[in-house]
Amino acid sequence: MIPNEVTIDLDALKHNFFEIKRLAGPHARVLAVVKSDAYGHGMLPVATALESAGVDLLGVFEAEEGLELRKAGCEATILLMMGITSDEVSAVVKHGLTPALFQVDIAEELSRVSVEQEKVTAVHVKVDSGMTRLGVWCEDLPNFLEQLLPLKGIQVEGIFSHLAIADQPDHPFTDQQIKRFKESVEACRRRVGFEGDAHIANSGALLGSKGLDLGMARPGILLYGSPPAEGWAAAAPFKSVMSFKSRVIQIRTVPPGTSISYGCTYKTEERRSIATIPVGYDDGYSRLLSNNGEVLIQGQRVPVVGRVCMNLTMVDVTGLEGVAVGDEVVLLGSQGKERITAEEIAAKIGTINYEVYCTIGKSNRRVYIDS
Repeated sequence: MIPNEVTIDLDALKHNFFEIKRLAGPHARVLAVVKSDAYGHGMLPVATALESAGVDLLGVFEAEEGLELRKAGCEATILLMMGITSDEVSAVVKHGLTPALFQVDIAEELSRVSVEQEKVTAVHVKVDSGMTRLGVWCEDLPNFLEQLLPLKGIQVEGIFSHLAIADQPDHPFTDQQIKRFKESVEACRRRVGFEGDAHIANSGALLGSKGLDLGMARPGILLYGSPPAEGWAAAAPFKSVMSFKSRVIQIRTVPPGTSISYGCTYKTEERRSIATIPVGYDDGYSRLLSNNGEVLIQGQRVPVVGRVCMNLTMVDVTGLEGVAVGDEVVLLGSQGKERITAEEIAAKIGTINYEVYCTIGKSNRRVYIDS
């Protein structure tokens, strides 16, 4: 068996959840985002751990994810953040999922099926406060709710929106979005008597203490131990949940002038010790880390040399004493006093930590730690 292993520390996940509750305040509810396979961490184990920790709601992207959670025995409220299509309505009602709503025709179909099944389906209305992606425009929200409220079989339990740039502290657009959202929610409370939840505070807003007075926080990346962007000192109490490790499978000493890997993009200038590890871009280790990345061996950083292959990568271990086949290699996580973070990898390849987690986590065998 290939020795690559992604370890998911569910104890760290629960630690982060309780830190989020502390930040959000004693009376705030928490909707934990576990969409996209919990950002590569494994939706089912993560959702189970969060449910045991007392999470109020879980957020997924689509109905298929919600149905998978229900099938696994998850009893928490599950918000389908993308909304639903007409052919998903029956299953959503049957399994008690909570869809985002922003289309009148879907609401009418949901009402009809809910009445047929003799059920009441909870919904959250999706509002576009400036993301220009999905949802009802803020100024149209009261009219939209007036169309929903007479429909039988539907209970509007929430209104939510998404911040476009909360990862940049103190950006004025965030305050504009929150103000616009609050005004539209307040208009609904006055005009149609709406009394449900309102939520807009993602991880960046949580760290910036914005939007929390609405009474609900909706963290994503912060649950997994990473800030929404670099420079968030307030993220320090959070623990990394994912690590990625492999092992050395071959070591060779090569003379000066030796080319390494495809394209001969790296050539030794002197005698070097080169170790091969069975990790490549098929395992989510980006090809952009060719001649650019670092890994940890014996608690020390060593450079990636040559191009990252589909299944193999070479690193220069010259100067490390006693390196041997079978030695542990850390590509993401800690070894000794050194640590490689998703943020560091993301900076090297020009992306974000979210993508690093999703790509590595979904490409490798996962092992879960839960005391």
